[in-house]
Formats: sequence, C-alpha cells, structure tokens
Amino acid sequence: MRLLIAVDAPGPAEFIRPVIGLLKSNHRYSGASKRHEIKIVTVKDSPTKILAKFRPTRCDSEKEAEKIYKKFRPDALIIAMSSLVLGPHVNLKFSELANKGKKTVIGFQDFWANHRWPTNRKILSVSKAILVPDDLAENLILQDGYKGKVLITGSPAFDKFREIYVPKERKRLRKKLGIPEDFFVILHAGTGTPQSWKEDETTFKFIANTIKELQKEAHRIAFISRPHPRDENPERYKKLAPDLKMIETKSIPITEELVPVSDVVIGMYSTNLVHAAYLRIPAISILLPNGGMRRLKKIHLADFPPNAAGATVGIYKASVPALKKELELIMIDPIHNAVIKKAQERFFPILKETAAKKVLGSILSLIN
Repeated sequence: MRLLIAVDAPGPAEFIRPVIGLLKSNHRYSGASKRHEIKIVTVKDSPTKILAKFRPTRCDSEKEAEKIYKKFRPDALIIAMSSLVLGPHVNLKFSELANKGKKTVIGFQDFWANHRWPTNRKILSVSKAILVPDDLAENLILQDGYKGKVLITGSPAFDKFREIYVPKERKRLRKKLGIPEDFFVILHAGTGTPQSWKEDETTFKFIANTIKELQKEAHRIAFISRPHPRDENPERYKKLAPDLKMIETKSIPITEELVPVSDVVIGMYSTNLVHAAYLRIPAISILLPNGGMRRLKKIHLADFPPNAAGATVGIYKASVPALKKELELIMIDPIHNAVIKKAQERFFPILKETAAKKVLGSILSLIN
C-alpha cells in the first residue's frame, strides 16, 4: 500500500508529525500484517522544516505535484485541510488526481472550519473521510452537508503537552532568556500570514498601545512577540512598535516551545492560544471588527471557539482600558484565572489514549 501524505501549512504538519513514525511501523500498534510505503510532500518552508526528519519532498507548484503523483502512484492520499488560500494549490491538485484515479482520499483538519476555505471545500468533496480534533469540528462539517465519515481523533500535535510540567519549564525558559521570576510575561502570537497580515497588524497596534499603558504604570512586564511561521515579514512587529521593549527569543525557534514561559498568551486567533489552554495558561483572543472577526467571517465562524467555551478570553473592541483591565485581572486575581482553568480542563481534556494512536487507527481502518 503506497500512501501519499501532503502537507501545506505548519498546523497540519504538527498534527501529522507524531503519526508518521507510527504509520511506518504500524504492525506494532495495530496488528497489521504489512508495512506501507509512505511519501511525504510539503509545500513552502514552514511545514518542510517541521517534518524535516522525515525528509519530505518539497513541492511548490501544481505542475510539479502532478509529476510527483504520477511517479509515485499512490493507493491512498492523506491530505491536510489548511488555511493556505493563496496557493500554490498542491493539495488540491493531488486530490483531483486521486479522485480521477478512484483512490481513497483522507483529509485531516487541525483548526475548526478550515474545510470552508474555497480550495478545501473541493478537497472535502472528494474525501472518503476527514479526521478532526473534536466534536465541535465534526458538527461544523456535518452542518455543511458532508456525506463521508467524520472521525474525531483529537490532535496529535497536542499530545506532547501531557509531558510538560509548566512550573519547571517556565523556570528554565526564564533563566535562558534572562527574565526575572517576578515579571509578568505576555507572549504575543502573531498571525501575519500572507492572507491575514493586514488584520494582524491592526490587532498588534492595539496590543502594543495597551502594553505601553501597562508599562507606564510601572508594572514589571516582559513582552515577547513572535511572528507566524508563514509570515513573510517576520520583523513587522519591531517596525510597528519600535519604542516597545521586547524580549529577544530567536534562540527558541518554535513559538509553542515558548508558551510555558508566559503568564498569558495573546493574539488574534492562533493555535498557540490552544497550546496555552492545554497547559492551563490564560490566553486572550482579540477579534476586532476589522481584524480577527473579519477573518473568521470568511469561514463563517461567529467566534473563536475557545472564547465561546470560556477557555480563552475574547476581546471584541479596540478598547485599551478593556484589554488592560483583563490583563491586570490575570496578573492579580487567582479566582479569575481558576475560572478560565476550569473551562480549559473541560474543553481541552488530557485523555488517556494519545491522539496520535487514534489517528493511526482511523487511517488504517480506512485503507486496509
């Protein structure tokens, strides 16, 4: 059985990475009698770096995708449904070829409603099944009339958080970065992708103005700002707020590894906010009418789902006093933080079985 795995964005790359090794030796986990020949294809830099240890084939054009597909001749296609909307549409080309050849297509989705981006709708229409992180994601797909199988697996990208002891990791990271223990650390997770950088900049300017107000009042604050892995202008935040002191963190390449250092994670909407929820760290999603909310409307979401569940805090207007008040509550009020933590535990539980094994079992059941 030849399996082609196509990944075009960092979120899906993180989702599928823990599963690839299991697929390569699946007989140890599932009783399967045969190994599978696996080819991994990545689009652009960020997923290629994330999956580097598996030596993926880099493909940045639909023409090259067709050559790769015809040479490998897969029996099944396992394909990401991401927020990459401007192309190259390598994943779409693979799905069209697989559908034409009547091969099994299995989609996987790391973020709620990603299937609603235009090219992903087309991929979904030819998929036998889609793997999703939770029942909310399942409900959104079923609402759209999908007739294939929807399998709730959880996200393997979050399995790693069950092994992290936040106080110990926080202490280690603060020592590494030279941040005093008594400082309140705010981690900003950027969302400046090619399709959303304008809304992201609007959001960051509001955040920067709020941080400046806090610093004026002599709060002991350390501010970290990190660009999105697909940001084509990673220095944008320094240019937008040159007078705002930021901690340099280039020695830590992946933003999620920084999450334990923070007392709060803040951003437009981001997987890093979900990371914070799994680590029981408060997080704030800022959805301004001309910012994050405009982006969510593109995929017909009324809110960032963790906000609605109370697992993250939503800010919906560019009110510096409102954001400042929320940050100060997180800074000083343990009861407020306990309420957030309780919602995080309910909406983002740590389960006994890893999501990676659930994904493995789901894939094998669909192709064997």
